[in-house]
Amino acid sequence: MAAAMLALAFTSCKKDVSEEELLKNQLAQTDSLLKRGGVIKYTVKLVSAANSSMLKDAMSLKDAEVIAYQNDSVYTAKTDANGFATFPNMRIGTVAVHVKLTGHAEVDYIADITPAESLINLSQTQIMNTIRYASTMMPMFPIADPGCATITGKVTAELDLTNTTPEPAPGVKVTATVDVDDPDFVARYIAPTQGTTSNSSAGRILKYAFSDASVTATTAADGTYTLKVPASVNGLPVKLNVADYQSTQKLYLENDPTTNTFKPGEYTVPVLFSSNVEPSPIPEVKPVYVVVDEPTAPIGIVYKSASFTFELDANGGISKVNVINKGKYSSKPALVVSDQGSGTGAVLEPVFNTTTGEIENITIIKPGSGYLSIYCNIFLLQSKRTAKINAAIDDNGYIYNITLSDKGTGYITKPTVRFLAPNNNAIEPIVLLIMNSGLGGIANVYLQSAGSNYRNVFNYPIDTKSVNSTLSNCKLNVKTENVIVKNINLNTGSRIK
Repeated sequence: MAAAMLALAFTSCKKDVSEEELLKNQLAQTDSLLKRGGVIKYTVKLVSAANSSMLKDAMSLKDAEVIAYQNDSVYTAKTDANGFATFPNMRIGTVAVHVKLTGHAEVDYIADITPAESLINLSQTQIMNTIRYASTMMPMFPIADPGCATITGKVTAELDLTNTTPEPAPGVKVTATVDVDDPDFVARYIAPTQGTTSNSSAGRILKYAFSDASVTATTAADGTYTLKVPASVNGLPVKLNVADYQSTQKLYLENDPTTNTFKPGEYTVPVLFSSNVEPSPIPEVKPVYVVVDEPTAPIGIVYKSASFTFELDANGGISKVNVINKGKYSSKPALVVSDQGSGTGAVLEPVFNTTTGEIENITIIKPGSGYLSIYCNIFLLQSKRTAKINAAIDDNGYIYNITLSDKGTGYITKPTVRFLAPNNNAIEPIVLLIMNSGLGGIANVYLQSAGSNYRNVFNYPIDTKSVNSTLSNCKLNVKTENVIVKNINLNTGSRIK
């Protein structure tokens, strides 16, 4: 039993050693395969984009952390005083690198460190022992003073369409970002590392990404903002982005937005300024809306017309109405008294028999006065129509002319004419209506006094072509220690033509 246990222990120990040796052999073989292209001594050179003789000491490149990832291995190095970090035992292919330098935007990039030249007339052993070189120069952009530039500006928005001037927009997020996709950025900072195809060294950048290269500020109550952005002595393309902005907007509307009923006036509505949606059209609002009361004549059918005679009192008022012919109607008609003289004020009410459709009698509500020869118009119409009046406004805000475009039908009495303006300070004119009593329409309309304070234009701007690109990216060429002022206007919709 003791011999068996000893053999078992020896076998187990030997198995563990074999697995460890096997793993070492596999790693050695793998590295040997990778090493068939030779050893690559890879150098990363950091350059501060803001570096100058004045800023050299403040923008030190020493002790930047450079981490290289290749073939499931991680290599770490620190830069020296000149910004160099070296990895002496890399392999051909690509390498992923992360660089972190105090006071600068961190950067991740992928570089091709395969040398352009081929090793020929060498044995595999010689190739594996041959050291070749690759290097990458990487610009570092400062995110802290003194290597930053300051952008100050103001954001305005069309928060009040009743005037022609945009208002300050508070609470808007403005972001400045280094435009790494700009051809000028690539030409200045990336292209110098890409021309390695005819060079004995390697290290051209394939992909890159800068973090912390975006700065966001929120506008103050007066719409102003300040951004400190990375900068370069050679200039750095920066783009400004404005986030979606939700606020309220004052404007003139024909209908009350809460009830959607006709009520021209000034309203405040919620609005969203965004570059991701189509702008809403600015509603067209007229300077004045002339509203004529609807006719009040009853609707029905006249089968046979009634007839009457009238007796007058000493004042020319109606004292008695005699029904000569009761007529026949589908529903109760209305009676309107008129004459060729100055008679006025009489109000008559028919006593209607709903069974026979006849007018049994006439009740005198008001006798009126001044009548000479009386005519009684009976109104029971199959249709009626509201009159329409148009008003013309001069440049000074006065109504200088009114016209009757539709006389209407079915008016028993003179309708009320109202001049509704979206602006509250307008003064209505006074008009005189001449009625066509026989047809129940308006015969003519006269302007007795001109109104005032009417406006010809509502809801600015009329033309928004000049600010159509409001929310598009605004590119700035930022210089070190310069202050650049940029105004951004949040656009509104375009007016309906």
